[in-house]
Amino acid sequence: MEPNTSQSGGAKLKLTPQLAIYSLLCIACATAPLLLGWSRQWQRPAIWLMVVLGYRWLEQAGYSPRRTAGQRKGEWLFYAIYLGFSGSILLPAVEFAFIQRPASLLLSATGVVLAALGAWSRHLSVKTIGEHFSTHVEVRPGHELVDSGIMSVIRHPGYTGAMLFTLGGALVLQSYYSLLYVCLFYWPLLFIRIVIEERELSANLAGYSEYRKRTKRLIPFVF
Repeated sequence: MEPNTSQSGGAKLKLTPQLAIYSLLCIACATAPLLLGWSRQWQRPAIWLMVVLGYRWLEQAGYSPRRTAGQRKGEWLFYAIYLGFSGSILLPAVEFAFIQRPASLLLSATGVVLAALGAWSRHLSVKTIGEHFSTHVEVRPGHELVDSGIMSVIRHPGYTGAMLFTLGGALVLQSYYSLLYVCLFYWPLLFIRIVIEERELSANLAGYSEYRKRTKRLIPFVF
């Protein structure tokens, strides 16, 4: 979840079991076609691997976990989004292993740019929210509204980042079936999450209702 909260500094990259598993899975998906002799193309998988690892490592570098939890809402959605994000990450590489479309420098470059913007937006979100950041829908004790920096123009930069990143990751490999999965399964789950999250924040976080009126959800000055 992305409640606006007081900022905490001093965060740095920490190799957690989740990050290690994520990294190993991505490495396996990127190298499997080469190791199995299915493909001789290595440039695009290498770029894709740097993109997906960079996203997750940058996110982790801004994360300052806090053990205190609040009352969680919509837990079914947490598992659905986890599944959707995992598929959005890994399916492009799996699709590339079986369908190696001709390389498009324009699409791959566009994908890298979008993924980089997404990773940076996600990093800023996690870093700003600090120790109150949670992957669950919950309002933790001591939450305070913060509307500075990136939070002054959009309320959910972390979700914007995830959407840009998953779009970019699929474009790097020209994995169009995976792109449909991203747009038709993963993104709708995020929109549902935003609705539930904003309802919870409006009811339990002082000043959030007024904050909604002067900011956009995902795209600065637009939406």
